[in-house]
Amino acid sequence: MRKAKLAYAIWPWGLKEKDQMIQALKDVKSIGYSAFESVESAIDLFDNNAKAFKEVVAEYDVWPVSFYFWQKGDFKEDSERLKRKLDFMAELGVKRMSVQAPNRKVDISLGEVLELINHWGELAEPYGILPCVHPHHGTRVMYEDEIDYIMQSVDPKKIAFGPDTAHLVAGRCEPVEIFARYAERIAFVHLKDLKKAEELETTDDRHGFEVYGNFMELGEGDIDFEPIFKVLDDVGYDGYLTLELDCSRTNNSHSAQINMDFMQAHYYKRG
Repeated sequence: MRKAKLAYAIWPWGLKEKDQMIQALKDVKSIGYSAFESVESAIDLFDNNAKAFKEVVAEYDVWPVSFYFWQKGDFKEDSERLKRKLDFMAELGVKRMSVQAPNRKVDISLGEVLELINHWGELAEPYGILPCVHPHHGTRVMYEDEIDYIMQSVDPKKIAFGPDTAHLVAGRCEPVEIFARYAERIAFVHLKDLKKAEELETTDDRHGFEVYGNFMELGEGDIDFEPIFKVLDDVGYDGYLTLELDCSRTNNSHSAQINMDFMQAHYYKRG
């Protein structure tokens, strides 16, 4: 019996209005999800008021299990931003956070990225929150050698791995190999499919960051998920598999249903 739990990334519904988040919670709850990941700006949307946030999620009984943070590349500013939000996450019982490295256009060395990630681990540790390094296309942790440098240099007690299947392929990695190499250190997972192409198609930046049109619902692209599931099975992974799609070709609810159907047919029924 496979042990992992499902969550859904709700940021594609929108990040500017609370009603967008409420609609996302209604939609994913109706499909069968009981957990979600949002991005750090959702905390700002609620003015860092964990009580108000908790009232909303309790109404729909869908609970946050992670927040996604992207680093800008300024050590002091990035660290202060995280420190302001740790109490909020802890009050909600969140134990994981996804960490995206700075954009490749930022003038920062990989060594400086490592220093910042390690510092975030130190900041989060007293709150019982484990930062998970999330390799991401277009960032300073994108390619295999960059992933290896970071993961082999961070403090494993304070920093975990949070791979994303589509972003690994977009970064020219073999996802099964990367999952297997760091299987014991995986504490959070993003699952999405990808239609392989020479270049990623950027569809828009309505959320303030790139959204990719090559990313697909599970089973709609070219990624073989079964070997990835086997790697997780072999280490007894029982954390969250967070399903995500940057930009739905129909609507977010429909994509969430396709992803749920895929997991029911290809993860749980076959496990």
